[in-house]
Amino acid sequence: MADKKISALTGASTPLAGTEVLPIVQSGATVKVATNDLTVKNVRSNATTGILQVAGPGTAATRVMTTPDANFTVARIDAAQSFTGDQTLSTGNIVQGTAAKGVNFTANTPAAGMTSQLLNWYEEGTFTPVAGRFTGGAISATYTTQAGYYTKTGNVVVAQIKILLSSVSSQGSSLIQITGLPFSTKNGIALGNGFASFSTCISSVFKSLSSYGTTLYFVAEANSGYLTSDWQAGELNATIIYTT
Repeated sequence: MADKKISALTGASTPLAGTEVLPIVQSGATVKVATNDLTVKNVRSNATTGILQVAGPGTAATRVMTTPDANFTVARIDAAQSFTGDQTLSTGNIVQGTAAKGVNFTANTPAAGMTSQLLNWYEEGTFTPVAGRFTGGAISATYTTQAGYYTKTGNVVVAQIKILLSSVSSQGSSLIQITGLPFSTKNGIALGNGFASFSTCISSVFKSLSSYGTTLYFVAEANSGYLTSDWQAGELNATIIYTT
């Protein structure tokens, strides 16, 4: 067969099957290779709707795939990513891969006392509040209801407590405490509101709270405490907010 220019050859049927062969020079010899076995360093495909580019530079550089119409970038997993425009997940979740990492808001101008602009925690669940006393441990009681619910966003915990006692015995005389908070409080500070029904302070709303670790103490006005001797059959409903 006489030599022909490439322009004179009949066009191949597409798409290619992968079994077609091409001549290449390998170690100084001309050999054939199937199209399925070809690899390329760069692929560029131009179309009327945009450009797809896959580039593979040196090992220390970022691999980039771009589609300008969609403004989409994919880079190496060990490189920081930068996106423009809103990003939407039609299904699935954003999964935190490393503890203490989250959403960084340092683009915002902070207040003078700012200590962190990283939102790195969200959690919700249940816990079991236990009625007790400041000295002497848990009170001897029969629970009708013993429920706790919490939501933690960042370092802020909002917790709801509901305790209903059908009987109390040998409760002693000490400050009432609730143990079993899901997280330790910071600096012993907690804010709250709620309703408590005790034997000598019926329909009393507690005035303030103090805390230590995962334990909560109920304090009335003038820093006088609600005592376990006040708490016979009754109930306590409270919502508290504290930081960790």
